[in-house]
Amino acid sequence: MVYLVCILILFLSTSCDVISNKKIYKSFDLIEGDTVIESNFEISRWTGGPGFENIAELISWETNNEINIIGDPNAIKGDTLKFLAGDVFPSTLRAFGKETRSQLNGVIENMVYEPLLNFDSETFELEPVLATHWRVLDDSMTFLFRINPEAKFSDGRDVTANDVVATYDILIDEGHGDPNVYTYWRDKFERPVVESKYIVSVKSKKKEWRNLYAFSGLYIYPSYYLEKIDGATYIEKYQFELMPGSGPYVLNTKRTTQENNGLAVLDRRNDYWAEKHPRNTGLWNFNTVEFIFINDETQEVERFFAGDFDTYSVGRAQWWSQRFVADEYSEIKRGLVQRKKYINFLPAGVGGIAFNTLEEPFNDIKVREAFCHLWDVEKLMDKLFFNEYVRKNSYFPRSKYQHSDNPSQEYNPDYALELLNEAGWTKKDGDSWLTNDKGEIFEIEEFHIYQGWDRILNYFVQDLESIGIKLNLVVIQNPFEMAMNRKFKIYNGGWVGSLLPSPEGMLHSKYSEKLDVTNITGMANPHIDTLIEDYNLNWDMNQRIEILQKIDSIATREYHWIFNWGAPYGYRCLNWDKFGIPENGVGYSGNWLSPISMWWIDPEKKEKLKAVLNDETMTLPIEKEIIDYWNNLSN
Repeated sequence: MVYLVCILILFLSTSCDVISNKKIYKSFDLIEGDTVIESNFEISRWTGGPGFENIAELISWETNNEINIIGDPNAIKGDTLKFLAGDVFPSTLRAFGKETRSQLNGVIENMVYEPLLNFDSETFELEPVLATHWRVLDDSMTFLFRINPEAKFSDGRDVTANDVVATYDILIDEGHGDPNVYTYWRDKFERPVVESKYIVSVKSKKKEWRNLYAFSGLYIYPSYYLEKIDGATYIEKYQFELMPGSGPYVLNTKRTTQENNGLAVLDRRNDYWAEKHPRNTGLWNFNTVEFIFINDETQEVERFFAGDFDTYSVGRAQWWSQRFVADEYSEIKRGLVQRKKYINFLPAGVGGIAFNTLEEPFNDIKVREAFCHLWDVEKLMDKLFFNEYVRKNSYFPRSKYQHSDNPSQEYNPDYALELLNEAGWTKKDGDSWLTNDKGEIFEIEEFHIYQGWDRILNYFVQDLESIGIKLNLVVIQNPFEMAMNRKFKIYNGGWVGSLLPSPEGMLHSKYSEKLDVTNITGMANPHIDTLIEDYNLNWDMNQRIEILQKIDSIATREYHWIFNWGAPYGYRCLNWDKFGIPENGVGYSGNWLSPISMWWIDPEKKEKLKAVLNDETMTLPIEKEIIDYWNNLSN
């Protein structure tokens, strides 16, 4: 179907004939009394070429010229960021295809390639990137995008609609070996259509507002590379190479190496087409970003304080509270290394201990609710986590989607025992364990956990034992696989949060008895199903928030999870005191990766740091530790 239609608007006269599905355009644009005849289909303003922005609103296209600036306009370009990217160099640098499990793959893709649109996590508005304008047709299933004629790949060639189609084609090619990718895009969208050089359309296979965000967030690759290969060739050819991208960085293949545990290097482009675009204000400041890999925790610490890399994400609460303090490191005491906690608004994911509600005893809601009051999480906060974290109480914790009146899961063994008694679990005189009417003791024979988690979950074992429930921890290599196959009574884990949650997979009844789904607990509530269906079809953001809050309220009262804990901040780190940092620190939904795009090397601070390093009598000011730009902690 053709979506470039003819428009007749007051001062505008346009005629159009469609013969045998071929498009014939005759456009007459009246500008300040002059008639301009445009006959070149490829570059006409009517077909997305230069000047399209002058007529876009008249023909019902959208854009967003009020860009939310997240970077610092005073940021200084230059220098090098040395960044700890992980413990092992990834098996491939490809963005998709088999064996692309490393987080670094996504980081590199975001630096080298660009999507059609950006979704702003603070304003929840779409913003132009490769596409300047977009349009949703009346069916709410068909989306059109106009690509910026100024957009260029790193080799100087134009980004066009052909590139969008070719990107879709390679993603759905089963030859690249990642079924999560090819089934997602194949099942969600029909093949995009080139409407003109700069306009592309795509139709969803299902009516859902989220599809607009999904397709517009697709990173675009060059068609003139993709047209020469299939999926199988792609994963072989681009194992450690990258096709040209339109983004601010290119991979330095000469310096990137797997030797000595590996080094990945990206260089900022001098010819980046969108360097001056408002959305890039204060972003992508480093000339070079070096991703290093260290597979030993002791070495990580030693090499950080030796200056081998610039910022260190501190994952352990004990290390933050007791190890990385002024009394232990002179570099911290003298201000050479700064301690920082950056607050964000990225929704935390649901997590804790999940119940398999399809099996006894957790098919009984009274038993589930009792267990939710039998894990003394507050004790863990004090004894193990140095009060660094807070307990969750929602499927969408720390977000606007959380219902304000969710039931509390505070430790209350007396109330829990009442519920268990009502469910038929009682203690006879002199017994240590709760039993049912068959005389069976309340025992969970196998609680599969990852190695290292026994340090934490032994406290849960003790909590349950004190009331008469026996829990046996069993360390295995992959408890997640057991959960995906529903071979569990209880499971310790969770799912990451999202700015635009999709509750369907985790909470809809159609997945309640399926395997390899996120609805591992077996949630099946008709009211939740109806709300999810309303949510998927609702294009109003404020109404979607209200729907999610209702879902959260109902779901938490089903007691399918014992909620665990999370940090009230997005990024806890040590960094050498040479950075310029935006006022907000990491961005509205930023995390430990934010320094790559938002920070910069301050030449003055770098020189002061160098001077203090060479003179042990000198110090630098200790900066404020907590950066809470949005007053998250006070809300």
